[in-house]
Amino acid sequence: MGFEQLAALKAHLNQGESSKTIAPRTTSSSVAVTREISKPAKPPRTSADAAARAVTTLQRHFPHAFPRSPAPKIPLKVGILKDVLAQAVSLRLSERDVRNGLKAWCRGQRYWTCLVEGNARVNLNGAITGVVTAAEAQYGACQENTRLARRREQIAKSRHGRPR
Repeated sequence: MGFEQLAALKAHLNQGESSKTIAPRTTSSSVAVTREISKPAKPPRTSADAAARAVTTLQRHFPHAFPRSPAPKIPLKVGILKDVLAQAVSLRLSERDVRNGLKAWCRGQRYWTCLVEGNARVNLNGAITGVVTAAEAQYGACQENTRLARRREQIAKSRHGRPR
């Protein structure tokens, strides 16, 4: 690209046009070429991203019920979904995002290990609304054992050279 062509390109860019085309470039055979400048496409929004954003919003608005890591999770009130859905509009969350966020929060080692018989359950404000029963504690332990067994199986497969 010659000096004249660079100067023309700089003048075109400095004009502040909202057009997304580059000035024609001439070659030795006088052929005009125009290229479109395109922005890279945004990656599609996944439900996992939306759930993570919903959890972050819940943590910001209800820190006593949704503590940030490394603090241990606290057993939530049975039926807390209704309470959160009642406030979803003010939180600017869709029903689907609230449901997926609560699923993500309540599925995992940190939540299952907090389900110990006799532990207090809390509402959105952190007030005690009940206790964890023996059946709920057993369910949490069973879920954690299932997760550990799956993880051990994945590790064993990867050691034997099998695809995951």
